[in-house]
Amino acid sequence: MNFDELLQVKVELKEKSYPIFIGSDFLMRIGELIEPYVRSRKLFIITDDLVSMLYLPMVEESLRKAQYDVYSLTVPQGESSKSLEQADELLENILKIGCDRQCAIISLGGGVVGDLAGFCASVLLRGVDFIQIPTTLLSQTDSSVGGKTAVNTTIGKNLIGTFHQPKAVFIDVHTLKTLDSQQVLAGFAEVAKYGLALNADFWNWLVDNGEQVIGLEETACISAVEQCCVIKSAVVAGDELEQTGLRSLLNYGHTIGHAIEAGAGMRGTILHGEAVAIGSVLATWLSAELNLCDQEIPVQITEQYKKWGLPVQYEYLKTPDLLSSMKKDKKVKGGHLNFVLLEKIGHSVLVEDIDPADVEKVLDEKGRKKHEFSYYG
Repeated sequence: MNFDELLQVKVELKEKSYPIFIGSDFLMRIGELIEPYVRSRKLFIITDDLVSMLYLPMVEESLRKAQYDVYSLTVPQGESSKSLEQADELLENILKIGCDRQCAIISLGGGVVGDLAGFCASVLLRGVDFIQIPTTLLSQTDSSVGGKTAVNTTIGKNLIGTFHQPKAVFIDVHTLKTLDSQQVLAGFAEVAKYGLALNADFWNWLVDNGEQVIGLEETACISAVEQCCVIKSAVVAGDELEQTGLRSLLNYGHTIGHAIEAGAGMRGTILHGEAVAIGSVLATWLSAELNLCDQEIPVQITEQYKKWGLPVQYEYLKTPDLLSSMKKDKKVKGGHLNFVLLEKIGHSVLVEDIDPADVEKVLDEKGRKKHEFSYYG
């Protein structure tokens, strides 16, 4: 296998530019493909305990066959691993093994592993090289591209982090075959976000082809991943450090979504993508409430999300708690709520100083599932 057999998307960031390679069933050749993007024969792989059983032996064998010294570190699967405590343990272990500024950290796994490994790479010796090998639909289409790294705190999600661009991203859609349906749908929520908030043509493509992506049809998955990476790469190139407001558009649905995650305790009772799906639908209802978009759009979006099998409401969470979490969102300025909202399908804007009463109305009327109880005497 060579690079000509893989699709390639370039993230244009001047001296920090890097390629995204997209294909299927090529991880057994990663040792050959990775060589132009690392400077040392010493590599540290960070993965989780599930991915370590599925793909780590193949990746290790390929790298060792290519004469690399490989050290693998495994963390528990799930959002709870994205913590300062887990990052500290990983960094201590890497330092005990021995490293220098030429070594590289490889992320092998989903979004949690990618964020955690990227954070470690960004602070180890004030920054070492980083390679992404994402294995979930969410990480392949979203979190592995753009250089955002973070860990969670008890206050909220992704509140401690850095910008640290990878040297390359290797996306093998064959790894999607081992995901369960819940993980696939959670990843698809991020895919849908790109069309809904940023690209109407992609949204229309998803309306026609989304079921094939959810069903893990290989050609459809490769096309979806490529289109997401192209859209995100353009946004990142225009606003790498989230200073102009452009990159905030990638967070459509995330203000409410992160609050839902926090309310659920970030213990995996609701996956990130599931929370983003609900947040995206509710952001569309909020857009209509503020007369930013036509009133029929949230109805259309809600029905399409239901058709795909995505959640559109949450259960049991309290509106005051969700609003409290939203006030800790990274887009908050001067205590004011700022939301990415929809003007039309494929076009979103950052709207500042949203009245909490409008958010509360949408959450109360559209957010929480209403349960009917019957009493028998």
